Amino acid sequence: MSRRLSYFIAICFMLLLTSCSQGIASTGSEHHFIISHFLPGNHPIQTEVFQEIGSEIEEKSNGVITYDIYPANALGEAGSQYDMTVTGEVDIALSVHGYSPGRFPLVSILELPFLAETAAHGSEILEHLYQEFPSIQAEHSDTIPLYLFTADPAQLITKEHPIQSPEDLKGLRIRSPSPLANDILEVLGAVPVSMPMGDVYESMERGVIDGAMVPLEALYNYNLYEVATYITVGNFSTTPFFAVMNKNTYEHLSNEEKEIINGATDLETSIKSGSVFDVDGEKGRKLAEDNGTEIIEINEQMGVEWERALDSISQTWINDMEKKGFPGQKIYNRALELRDDLKERKK
Repeated sequence: MSRRLSYFIAICFMLLLTSCSQGIASTGSEHHFIISHFLPGNHPIQTEVFQEIGSEIEEKSNGVITYDIYPANALGEAGSQYDMTVTGEVDIALSVHGYSPGRFPLVSILELPFLAETAAHGSEILEHLYQEFPSIQAEHSDTIPLYLFTADPAQLITKEHPIQSPEDLKGLRIRSPSPLANDILEVLGAVPVSMPMGDVYESMERGVIDGAMVPLEALYNYNLYEVATYITVGNFSTTPFFAVMNKNTYEHLSNEEKEIINGATDLETSIKSGSVFDVDGEKGRKLAEDNGTEIIEINEQMGVEWERALDSISQTWINDMEKKGFPGQKIYNRALELRDDLKERKK
C-alpha cells in the first residue's frame, strides 16, 4: 500500500471518529440565537418560558445552539418585532399581532368579545385554529411560527367611573390594545385611545384617560392595581401573541436541530405561555382587591345587555373577512366549537 493511500485512509478514519463523537454537532456549525421581545425582563414569558425553552434546546443540542434574550424593546419597538424577524435582524421574536395593524386579520378573531375565558383557553383555541386553517398559516408565511398564544382576557379598569352596563362607558376615554378593540369600545360609546401598555399607569394617574382595556396580569406586571379604583370583569377581548423564527435561521438548521426546536415549541408551550398570564392575572386581581379596588363581575343577567350591545362586532368581523376572500364564517364557527369543547374538556 502506498504512503499516500495509507495517509488518506488514516484521515478518513479520524474524521469518522470525530463525527461519531460529536452527535448533533457533527454538522460542524454552531448557532447563536438572538431573541427579542417587548415585555419586561422579569416577565414570566422570559423567566419561565423563553429561558426554559432556551435551556432545553441548549441541552438537547449538546451546546451547539445557544441564545441571548433582549427584552423591553432593547432591539426594536413592539410593532417592529415581526419585521425584525423577517429581515433577520433577530432570529426569534415575540410580540402582539395587533401591533401590526392589518397584517394578521384572521388572528384577530381571538379579539372578539366573550370568546376566551382564560389565557390558557384562548391559547389552545388559537393554536388549533392555526393548525386547521391554511389561511391563518399564510398570514405568518414569511417567518417560521414557533407557537401562538394569548394573554388573559381583557377587562375594563377605571379610576373614577364604575362600569356596570354599556351605558356607563359613553364618552369615556379608554385605552385600547388593537384596532378591533377600538371597534368594541366605539360600539359601546367610549372613545378609544391607542397607547403602549407602559404609558397606561401615568395616563390614568394624570387623568389623560379614564380607563383601560387590559388583562388582569397588567395589574401585577405594570402596577396598574395602584390606579384602578374599579375593575369590570367581562372577558371583553383577548390579545393574541406570536413567537416566530427567521426562515433563513431555521433552514440552516440540521433536521435533528429542527426536531429539537419543534419539540420545545409545541401546543403545550402555547398553553404554558397563556398559563403564566393567568397566574399573574390572579396575582394582579388580589393586589387590586387588597388595595381596595371594587370588582364588578358581569353575571349572566348583566351579560345579556352586554352581548346585545356587542352583537354586531362578530358579524362585522365575519363580513369583513368574507369580503377579503377569507373563510370568516367557517373560522368563526370553528372558534365557537373549540371554545365550548375545550372548556367542557377541562371540567
